[in-house]
Amino acid sequence: MEFKEVVIKEERQAVASFLKTFNLTLEKDVDTTLALYDENTLIATASASENIIKCVAIHPDYQHQNHLNFLMSKLIKKLTENHRHLFVYTMPEHVEIFKSLGFKEIVQTMNLSFMELFGDITATLKALRDNQNIDKAAKASVVINANPLTNGHLHLIKTAAQSSKHLIVFVVSEDRSFFPFEDRFKIIKTALKEYDNITVLPTMDYLVSYATFPKYFMKNEQTIKEEHALIDVLTFKQHYMKIFNISARFVGEEPYSPVTDTYNQTMKHYLGDGLQIIKRKTIDEEPISASTVRSLLKKNGLESIKRYVPKSTYDYLTSDKGQAIIKELKNYDRRH
Repeated sequence: MEFKEVVIKEERQAVASFLKTFNLTLEKDVDTTLALYDENTLIATASASENIIKCVAIHPDYQHQNHLNFLMSKLIKKLTENHRHLFVYTMPEHVEIFKSLGFKEIVQTMNLSFMELFGDITATLKALRDNQNIDKAAKASVVINANPLTNGHLHLIKTAAQSSKHLIVFVVSEDRSFFPFEDRFKIIKTALKEYDNITVLPTMDYLVSYATFPKYFMKNEQTIKEEHALIDVLTFKQHYMKIFNISARFVGEEPYSPVTDTYNQTMKHYLGDGLQIIKRKTIDEEPISASTVRSLLKKNGLESIKRYVPKSTYDYLTSDKGQAIIKELKNYDRRH
């Protein structure tokens, strides 16, 4: 047996063809792929996008021979050179394989299990809670990415804060947006510093974006949206709400984004009366969104977004970092 990292185009195409025989797809965001060969025959492969393991398959003739465990061990060793915390989404029938490698389950649906290695969601969230001296009283919550923070976000947060004794604003920690997490977090903290009943916290590594959710073993786009929403909602309900004693979550209505609308409908099903959907703030009868702000920055520059964002966002965009992001937006046509 021989294993190697897939680098050249021809090897990547061979892996893609191998995965296709299992009705799987080698996803575009994959940045690390290992392959296992029996002489010159590809028998197994495993990939990752940053710290999320995906696109794992082994030839049926070689199953139950520890070949996949061997390959996964090699991949884990390579990934831990750059990442301290690893995740995998896998089908329930493969859970035991990953448990044998040290992975622990976070949540499971009928179709998927979300697992982690070198981390513990309960311990992580309890430490976050205790380090911030957050008490055990009931709280409300908002979860935002804020790429960037807009007056629409502020409207949602202020509405939630007005009807809550203590509101926790969770900022998505995943760093795959135009605006880096560290900067998004500071912008939000600055915008909300006058509110005594608001605590701003990172989500840590557990609430991931739709962009990084694995799509390779799902049959259609709607199923992917629903499964991503379900994993995310169950993670929030079973862990965040329990540890922080959250009884209500506030979200903005979503008239345009199918992904967000699916997410809201899934939350409504699982949170019931614990979900509060707030009417979006508008300008010229159009809902304010981060994507609108990015589009305006790209097309018309900084002054065009002044009505759409709070001072903390605008001030950031005048900085060297902010100017670099505006330049990037003008040079690339992509959405996050």
